[in-house]
Amino acid sequence: MKQNQKVTICIVGLVLLASQMQAAPKGKSLPAFLKVCYRDSPDLNTCARESFESLKPRLMNGIPELFIPPMEPLTVPEIKMDQDSGAIYLHSTYKNVKITGMSTHKLNELTIDPSQMKFVVAMTFPKLHLESEYNIKGKIMMMPMLGDGHCFVDLTNIAMHTEMFGEEYTKNGATYLRIKDIKVKYDLQNVHMQLDNLFNGDKALGQRMNDFLNENWKSLAEEVRPLMTKVLVDILRASIDKLFNEFTYEQLLPRMKL
Repeated sequence: MKQNQKVTICIVGLVLLASQMQAAPKGKSLPAFLKVCYRDSPDLNTCARESFESLKPRLMNGIPELFIPPMEPLTVPEIKMDQDSGAIYLHSTYKNVKITGMSTHKLNELTIDPSQMKFVVAMTFPKLHLESEYNIKGKIMMMPMLGDGHCFVDLTNIAMHTEMFGEEYTKNGATYLRIKDIKVKYDLQNVHMQLDNLFNGDKALGQRMNDFLNENWKSLAEEVRPLMTKVLVDILRASIDKLFNEFTYEQLLPRMKL
């Protein structure tokens, strides 16, 4: 279940960077391939969507100018997650996580409402494949869980919907944005996973646990949903606040020049 969390974080983070970073910091030139969107334009949402879609061919190899890493594969050095409530009590670490399939996303919605300082992004990913080295210890539904080795997870039809609400503030004589609230929802059609070397290499016990995880992934995913959502919101808030702190409102979404 931990990999689902990271996919969620990466997806939304990359989308928000691509859709909102419409200008460069003071002193730097705007990349020629970016389409600027104006917050007082009646075509703002159409422009924002076109701007994002124009970046899609570049996402494969990453966009250094916008601090977006390569997406195929997206590599994450380490993920840690602990759950000690409900039916799940686990401590786990995932290293050298590689995620493939992100470039096949479909953008369902991208809207910006400057009057309410509201940003909405909705996307669907047909299939994501994750591989990593893992270490896990704890219990799932009273059953012991222990292992370390290689693992993979296949996620099918991941639907993500994110809403951000911001506010203006003044710093050094310029207007900036900051996030007041973030709401995230996600759904998965199917999850299939395989954790190698469970229970010190006991193949019979390991296979039974993998079968249990795959047969009960829906209920297990619901158990960790509140924690996953909270962690996701906290990380998004930190990353977006950093982005908004570096760029003025006028840089991110300038007014149309008369």
